[in-house]
Formats: sequence, C-alpha cells, structure tokens
Amino acid sequence: MNARTIAATLALSLLASSSAFAQAPAAKPAGKGTPAKPAAPAAPEPPKAPEPPPGPPSLAETLSGDAKADYESGKLLFADGDSAGAAIKFQGAYEKSKDPRLLWNLAAAEKNLRHYSRAIAQLRKYVAEGGDKITDQDRADAQDLIKVMEPFTAKLKITVNEPGAEVYVDEEPIGTTPVEPVVVDLGARKVRVRKAEFEEVTKEIPVGGAAELPVDVQLVKIVHEGRINVRVKQDATIAIDGKVVGAGTWSGALPSGGHLLRVTAPKMQPYQSEVYVQDKENRDINITLEPEPTKGVPAWVWIGGGALLVAGVTTAAVVGFAGAEGSYEGPRGNLTGVGNSPGGVAELSRLFW
Repeated sequence: MNARTIAATLALSLLASSSAFAQAPAAKPAGKGTPAKPAAPAAPEPPKAPEPPPGPPSLAETLSGDAKADYESGKLLFADGDSAGAAIKFQGAYEKSKDPRLLWNLAAAEKNLRHYSRAIAQLRKYVAEGGDKITDQDRADAQDLIKVMEPFTAKLKITVNEPGAEVYVDEEPIGTTPVEPVVVDLGARKVRVRKAEFEEVTKEIPVGGAAELPVDVQLVKIVHEGRINVRVKQDATIAIDGKVVGAGTWSGALPSGGHLLRVTAPKMQPYQSEVYVQDKENRDINITLEPEPTKGVPAWVWIGGGALLVAGVTTAAVVGFAGAEGSYEGPRGNLTGVGNSPGGVAELSRLFW
C-alpha cells in the first residue's frame, strides 16, 4: 500500500467517525426541576468455566524400552492391516508395561480378526484395570462395544463332576474347576478336561444361536489293572504270585505291573514266567507243558537175566564174566556174539559205549 492510499484510508476513517459522532444526540442539560437519571449499574461479568484437569500422558509418553518398541511396531502393523501381528505386539507391550490402555488396542486387533469373544474379554479387562488412566467416557465406550459384539458370541457353562480339573477351550486354558461361564465365538468349539488319575475327556460343542450352552463333563477314575486269560492243554494248576487261582484255565483282573505266573501238572515240567500287565490290557496266554525227563536208569539198559550194565561197572562185569580162566559160567544172553568167549563180552562192551 502506497502513501496515497494510506492517507485516503485514514481520511475515510476520520470522516466516518465524525459523521457518527455528529449524528449522536446531544445530552440535554438538566433543569432545576428535573433530577438527573442515575447511571445504570455495570453488568456483572459471567463466571469463568473451570479449566478441565490435565489428562493422563499418552502411551507414547508413558512407555519406554521394549514396551514402547512393541507398541510402535503394533501401530505400524495395525495400520498396514496385519491385525494378527499387531495383536502379538500389543500383547507383548502390555505384558512388559501393564498399561491397561494397551488392552483397548489389543481388543481392536482381535475384533478385526473376528475374534469377538477375545475382544470382549480384553475390553472387560480394560475397564477393570483402567483406574485413573482411562476416563468415564472411555469406560462407557468399552461397554457399548461389548454390547455390540455380544450377539456374535455365546456362553459355555461347563460343569465337571471333579473339582480341580483343568479346563481348555480350543486349547486355551480356562482355569480349574469350578469355572465361570466362558464366552466363545460361534462355530464348533472343542472342550477338553483333564485331571491326574482320571481319564481325559474331549468334547466337540457346536455353538449356534443359543446365548448359553450347558456342557456337562463326567471324569472317570483310571483303574490301574488289566486282564489275563490263561489256558493250559493239560489238567494243570495255575498260580499267580504264589497263590493258586485255577486249574486248566483261568481268567481274571490283575493290578498293573509285573506278576509271577506258574503252571504245574503231574509228570510235566513246571512252567514259570513273569507277566507284565498294562492298564486296560486283555491278554490271552496259552501254555503247553512238556513231559518231565525219565528219572533213574532207562529201561533199555536192562538185559536178559536181570543183569545191569552201567558205565562205572563195565570193567568189573567183564572180569566177572570172564572168570579166572576166561570162561563164562553165568546164564547165556540172547545177544549175538555173547557166549563163552571173551570176544563176545568185549563186543557187548563196545556196543554199549
């Protein structure tokens, strides 16, 4: 703007002021009979609104170290559409810092993955742990989101006949019995319950439109025993661990572990073996006993005339048979070559050996 323009502008301003001032009516002087009007009281100034208290510092200001690194990585992954990776990073940041505001981020990632039950669980935890780090409006927003997602979930009311049993839903631990109803997504869900010394139970539960589904689980105690069936061809006596239990055949349950099985019968070699029984085993044991070896001197050793030849007396027999002059005075045998000549006795001795 040049000097001329500035001068013109100032002149217009002064003219407008003079004109306005001229148009204003002049105040009449107060006469003697007319009292002057009192001045109007000044309007009171409106009270100033109180300044809102300062809010909590942001996550970026609060977090540090590995927690902040996980948080920043989670934000990048979430913005890039990788909600699964973002959930992992937000979970890591929460575990390192325990800042409840990270649970909101984690719930947002789970919601994008359509894991509505997990998102609801994180939001409820967010409200419970928020404390002075979240506002009343934050809590109200969380409750509103829970109401929106609840129709896409159902509650499983799991009851187990044994306390202290471990409960898993889709392989995630829920707790030990008794357990509170657990919120799950729609679809097929797997419930697994286990306890030491009890048989494990697994159930497939179809979750549809019902808001709550009862799931009853009956645990059965493990019996540590098996069953064996002993069969012997002969009429034999069967003993288990030194106790006679049957004859010929026997079937029965035994505690799991090793047991001594013994089978005996007259004139038969005894059978003895250790049998290891496993839980719920059902085993057949078939046994054939062998005859005992013949005791004493075999019958073929005896020869005609009642004479007995054994290894220890062969030489004496030869001398006795031959006599002092080499003649045989005893009864005649019925074997070829046996007679009065010593050669026959020598032949018999050779054949014997």
